[in-house]
Order: sequence, then structure tokens, then C-alpha cells
Amino acid sequence: MSDSPAPLQNTDEGVRQLVVAIDASAEAGRVISTAARLVRPFPEAVVHLAHVFRVSRFDRARVGVPPPEGDALAEAKDYLESQARSLRRQCRNQVVSHLPVGDPTGEVLNLAESFHADLLVVGTNDHIGFERLLLGSIAETLMRKAPCSVVVVRRPHYRR
Repeated sequence: MSDSPAPLQNTDEGVRQLVVAIDASAEAGRVISTAARLVRPFPEAVVHLAHVFRVSRFDRARVGVPPPEGDALAEAKDYLESQARSLRRQCRNQVVSHLPVGDPTGEVLNLAESFHADLLVVGTNDHIGFERLLLGSIAETLMRKAPCSVVVVRRPHYRR
């Protein structure tokens, strides 16, 4: 008779489609690392890494306007591919990068719905006060409207 516990059993309800939304902040690396840790137990899962190219705060009014071109868009593509390489170094899953143009909240929600995401991983900059009123909270809106569970990655804030 062995004293070791029985091995844990996985269910069929694992992550199959994971959407990871990053911005250009310093916290993107933390979001990617968290997503990689979450998806490692599910080697068949596909990770959709999204970086939304926001043209202006008024993107919702840009219906029918062609996507931007130029240096800023090229830089955004380079940044996204750099982050995708980082994610691939941290997990063995298939990683697909996406660079939608427009409103970050709407574009991330569209990706989560179109891929039938099982999980959405996003970061937050923890804006407060007037800054939050002015900028809104993308993470908060995604938590309320996403068609799947949402993991919000925050910068640690420890009191001393």
C-alpha cells in the first residue's frame, strides 16, 4: 500500500482558445508571462495575442475609414511580433498574433467572441480619479462584457 495521493485528473473543460490582450505599457511582459503560465497545462490550446492599434480616442466614429499606414503601424506590428516571440519562448502552444485597428474594448471583445475564447487575459494600469474618468477602464469593461472568464493582471501593490 502506497502513501502517495492518487494522481490528479484533468477534465475535458480545459482551455482551447486563449485571447491575450496587451498594450504598449511596461506591464505587457507581466500579462504575457501570466498567460504563458495559465496555458502551459493545455498544450493543444491556441493563444491569440492581440495588440489593438488605436488611432485616436474617437475610434468608434471611424466606421468605414481605411486602416492607417506608415511608421506608427509598422512599429506596432514590430512590437506585437516581439511580444509574440517572447510568448513562444514561455510556452509551447501555437501563438497567433492579431493587430486590429480601432477601439481596444470593442476589438478585444470581437476577438474573444470570434474565437470562442475560453479565457481572456488582460492587464490594467490601475488609473484612478480624474484619469480613470477621462480614459475609462478597458479591463473593467472587458470583465463585464466578455463572453468568457477574464484574468486581470495587475502590478503588485504592497503596503509597507
